[in-house]
Amino acid sequence: MTGAPNAAFRPTEVRTREGRTLQGKEYSAGDFGALVEMYQGFEPKRAAQGLPPPDAPRIARWLEELQHHGRALVAEHENKIVAHTILCPIRPDCAEFTIFVHQDYRRQGVGMALSELTLDWAHQMGFQTLYLSTELSNLAAVGLFRKLGFQMGSIWGNECEMQLDLAQGRWAPPKAA
Repeated sequence: MTGAPNAAFRPTEVRTREGRTLQGKEYSAGDFGALVEMYQGFEPKRAAQGLPPPDAPRIARWLEELQHHGRALVAEHENKIVAHTILCPIRPDCAEFTIFVHQDYRRQGVGMALSELTLDWAHQMGFQTLYLSTELSNLAAVGLFRKLGFQMGSIWGNECEMQLDLAQGRWAPPKAA
């Protein structure tokens, strides 16, 4: 990474289209139980390339593994985690991006807002390229990623890889309010 790999994320308020106020913040170990709880109630299970895992023990193992390999943001509402983004470095200048939004908060702008915060944070950390994979049938996700500037890459079966080039200025950080 060319930036600050340990760039801290400042908690940021996120508003939904329905007027709810959420808190976007960097994931910490103290969030573990609430994040497991979010994924236990997450639907549909295993719809996104087999994720999230189907039960609490497997969810916990998956999250522990992610914690060792990447950095994450969460969105909280009324002391519950309702969304989770993950950046897992692939190389020093590139990372894989993933997002999950609890079904009760979808189609409210949470995914876009938390993704924009995560992309800005990735840029601050010096990542130049972000990759993700998603299912082509997940039209909401593909639409979100295209709005964020991700370009379609490889397609295999019902899955595709998308790429965002942060270094070439194809993505602009969110405008300050």
